[in-house]
Order: sequence, then C-alpha cells, then structure tokens
Amino acid sequence: MARLRVITWNVHGSARPRIDAVADLLRAHEPDVVALQEVRSGQARRISALLGWPRPAWAFKHNGYWPLWWRAEGLAVLSHHRLALHPAVSLTPGISRRSYRRRILLPVELLVSAEEEEPRVLLVDAHLSSGAADEDRRTEQARRVAALLPDAMPVILAGDLNATPSQPSIAVLLESGLEDAWTLAGTGDGATIPANAPRRRIDYVMVRGGLGVTAAAVVDDLGAAMSGLSDHRPVEVTLELDDIRRH
Repeated sequence: MARLRVITWNVHGSARPRIDAVADLLRAHEPDVVALQEVRSGQARRISALLGWPRPAWAFKHNGYWPLWWRAEGLAVLSHHRLALHPAVSLTPGISRRSYRRRILLPVELLVSAEEEEPRVLLVDAHLSSGAADEDRRTEQARRVAALLPDAMPVILAGDLNATPSQPSIAVLLESGLEDAWTLAGTGDGATIPANAPRRRIDYVMVRGGLGVTAAAVVDDLGAAMSGLSDHRPVEVTLELDDIRRH
C-alpha cells in the first residue's frame, strides 16, 4: 500500500446533518481513513455502513442531554482498514462529562497491510478547546497531546484544533516534531470555517515518523452549500507510505 488518503471533518452532529449526504461526499473522495469530530455514535456507525466499511471506533466526549444517551457527542475514526483501538484520553481532567468544555483525543492504530513486517500507523483524532479566550487551555492540551505521541511509530494527528497556524498551541505541536500537511503540500489559505465562506484555518492533519505528504486540500464540493452539512469544511490529505519503509 503506497498511499493513504486521510479526511478530517468536524460534522457538527448535534445539528443533525443529513448522514446520507455526508457519506456521499466522503465516498466521492475515496478516503482510506476518516477522523470525525462532534459526531454521535449512531451517526458514525451509519456513515461507516453507508461507505460499506466496518464498525468505526468511537469515543465519548460529552453529553449535555443526559440521560438521553443517544445525544452524546464524541470522536470517531472510520476506515476500510483494520483498526486496533486504544483507550480515549481526557485532555481536561476534572471537567464534567456533561460539559461541552470536556476535550479528549482518540488514538487508533491503522493496520494497513496483512503482512506482519509492515509498520502500523497511529492516527490520533483530537478536538481542542474552542473558546476565543481559551488559547492557554489549548496550549496546555497541545502539550498533553505531544507528550502522548510515541517516537517508535509513524503518527498522524488529525482534527479540529480550534487555533490558527500562528497561535501558540499549534507551535507546541510543531515543536514536538509534527509537520503540518498543509504547509508541506496545500495551496491557498486552507480555511475551513465557516463552511459557507471559510475565513479561518483551524482543522489540521499533521504527521511525523517518515510519512510523506503528497497533497492537501479543503473539500469544496458544494461551495457555500457545504454549510448544509456542517459549520466546517473537511480537510483531505494524501500520504505516501513508502517513506515509512525508508525511514
């Protein structure tokens, strides 16, 4: 397997997007793995089923509507490759599971080949704090993320980081050895929000450990009508896995 196409997307699941339309858009881009944020468990399962993929990995983030358990939001990783699951990690100890301020990351190993000698790839789906005045919190969360990333295997960090490229939380991640896929291969400003007319880049794919980046793009299939699916646009990145074997 020479190529791995990654899409990350905050789908704003609480706004109840049309799941069939979300799946149609993803299918059109032929991803190998999708990292979703703000997605309900049932939504993630339905998207994966519509793509013809196995049951996804999903992790609970918060539920402000408890005991309506089906309204819980979380992170999900979907793939046609086999997944080896890791426990979700809280980035905000002490924050109630009912609060939207609770933040987590979801680590999942991608088994991209049946051959035992082939390396695994660790994909970490993350969603950092969203408040305009929360940069100190985001920076601390970024430090937690960086400290948890292993040195012994290739890593993909994908998600809604709620910070623009010049902010300190992004600097912390880059200083840990991660590389911003958009800087390596993207064209344009990479803005993803708001979906009808994007002005800010806060959604990222970052890599380290020998993963080569060959393309990066913001998905714009529907133009301003993208806002009918989410308040974010997806980011699509194509990685070269042959670089792992040479690393």
